[in-house]
Amino acid sequence: MPAVSIDSILEKRIQLLGDIYELHFKLVNPAELSFRAGQFVNIRVEDGNPKIFFRSYSIMSPPGEKSTIKTCIKLIPTGRATPWLTTIPEGTPVKMMGPLGVFKFNETSEKNTIFIATRTGITPLICMIEDQLTKGNTRPIHLLWGFRYEQDIFYTELLESIAAKYPNFTYTITLSRPEASWSGEKGRVTEWIEKNLKEPGKTQVYICGVGDMVNDTAALCQKMGMPKEDVHFERYD
Repeated sequence: MPAVSIDSILEKRIQLLGDIYELHFKLVNPAELSFRAGQFVNIRVEDGNPKIFFRSYSIMSPPGEKSTIKTCIKLIPTGRATPWLTTIPEGTPVKMMGPLGVFKFNETSEKNTIFIATRTGITPLICMIEDQLTKGNTRPIHLLWGFRYEQDIFYTELLESIAAKYPNFTYTITLSRPEASWSGEKGRVTEWIEKNLKEPGKTQVYICGVGDMVNDTAALCQKMGMPKEDVHFERYD
């Protein structure tokens, strides 16, 4: 699927947390876009700065939703892209290029899958998870999602709805800096992997987040015996 120039409008913006937003873009030209779960688009930032600037954002909506692109972003006040995207009115025209990227699910694999993310690294993983489940993947699929604090957590209702519909999908949320009242998993995602990765030769992983987490987690999975070709990742740097 070659990348194309896309005209869209910002149809809806949902503030999930203080600095986390879900964006919905309705496609205008072309009216539909074919892509594979895990890919991204480059959004052109038109903030009045004469220097042309694009920023990459993973697609969260499943490939079956061809007329809309959804993504989830974190506001970076010192950046150019997210301050613009979080303040432009709904209905604003937005230009983008896509689909792009090679972070894709290996559909020939018969192994169990662990998806690993921190904060908005969940974006392409939700797309992959829902795509695989709707396609009939019945092998165990587990999502490991890391945060610092309990107040950082979002999308729990979405994950609960997916788990209720598909019994082979489970998820774990772990906090690296939990309050005493937190009764869930504690520690970094790497600590969970060290304790819970029992059959590395029968498992594939898909990791998305900031560079250090991705690098550390990928290295740990291979150190524990997972073949390199079963460790897939996308870094948000």
